[in-house]
Amino acid sequence: GNQVQDRKRRKREQQEDKGIMTDLSRVREHVEQYFKEHLPKYTVLEIREKSYHPDDACFYMVSAKKEDGTYAVWTSWNEQVQSLNYGHYDLVSVEDCEKVFKEFYFKG
Repeated sequence: GNQVQDRKRRKREQQEDKGIMTDLSRVREHVEQYFKEHLPKYTVLEIREKSYHPDDACFYMVSAKKEDGTYAVWTSWNEQVQSLNYGHYDLVSVEDCEKVFKEFYFKG
């Protein structure tokens, strides 16, 4: 009986992983489209969930690099309405982006 349960669990975990990946790749498409239209000088680097909380599932944070070599992080991409808010601009490095991500991630 144990092997069957293990197999079922593994399959469920794979499906869950796939679900998350699909969401993120879809979100990335939308974010990149938004940047193309509104922020063409920026290249999207990373997209992260803003919160662990299920109610916040449509909120993400986005980091990007500008043509002039500076970085920026927006702490609120709303996937439902496709809007980007709360930009932190003129960051010097990817490490600075990381600090903003950490500061604004909602842990509860």
